[in-house]
Amino acid sequence: MIGMARSPQEALILGMVAAGLLALVAAGLLRWFRAGRVWTDLLVPAAFLVVYWLAYNKVPAFPPAGAVNKIFYVALIGTALGVLAEAAGRGGLGRAFVLAQPVASAAYIGTARLPDALLDVAVAALWGLLVMYGLSRGAGNAEDESGTRRSALLGTACVGFAPIALLGASSTSFQLSLFFAAAIAAIVAANISNPNFGFRSVSLLGGAGGMIAVAQTVTLITRKTDMLALAVLTLVFVTPFVVDPVLRRVRATNKVVRIAAFVGMCLLPVGASLATVIARYGSSFPV
Repeated sequence: MIGMARSPQEALILGMVAAGLLALVAAGLLRWFRAGRVWTDLLVPAAFLVVYWLAYNKVPAFPPAGAVNKIFYVALIGTALGVLAEAAGRGGLGRAFVLAQPVASAAYIGTARLPDALLDVAVAALWGLLVMYGLSRGAGNAEDESGTRRSALLGTACVGFAPIALLGASSTSFQLSLFFAAAIAAIVAANISNPNFGFRSVSLLGGAGGMIAVAQTVTLITRKTDMLALAVLTLVFVTPFVVDPVLRRVRATNKVVRIAAFVGMCLLPVGASLATVIARYGSSFPV
């Protein structure tokens, strides 16, 4: 369907619609069959793998050659490890995988630049670790909203990363980020009242881990990333740590209202990041 587009803008819109509809159908079917937490936890990583295929129009051969091809397998292997951790029923194993993955991903993506750019790879690994920590703690104090909040946090971060990726000369990563954001929005909408919806090890390792690998690729390979804008965007992962006092002050009790308020707070650093890009590059920003 995307191949039929007559312009890049049309391809972007068609891709977002396709990603959103596919995710909505998958999420709806799981709700219909009352699938358990393990199955719903597969929604986000499955969406990432699908949007990778939509953006790059391929499934990379194994073993992958090149950083872009490695992204797919970072997400795929992460999904498998997440399923393994959940099946083993050992929370410590899942947490260990979650914290180790961004470091391993940075080393894997940046292999071609080692050892000359060891500092760059180390910074990318540390950034990924901080992001993963923020996402894994992204429920605040509302465990009943944990899956929805973490998904919303990842989705808004993808929206914020898209212009940074475009500025970093990675138009395909720009598309992938927005496709993934559209898919996550559909998943959240379909599961806003689903008590079985989760965002645990599988989603963290397969979905978030894949997006972290995308950001690490843009940072390490193109080396045109606006680091200031990326630093401002990273503040979005502070939201879970400050949202609950705000919600208590405004006395938000309805779940939909609480999630909407959470997303609104997440969009503040996203907007600040976009404003940073526009202020620094103005008319030279690629559109």
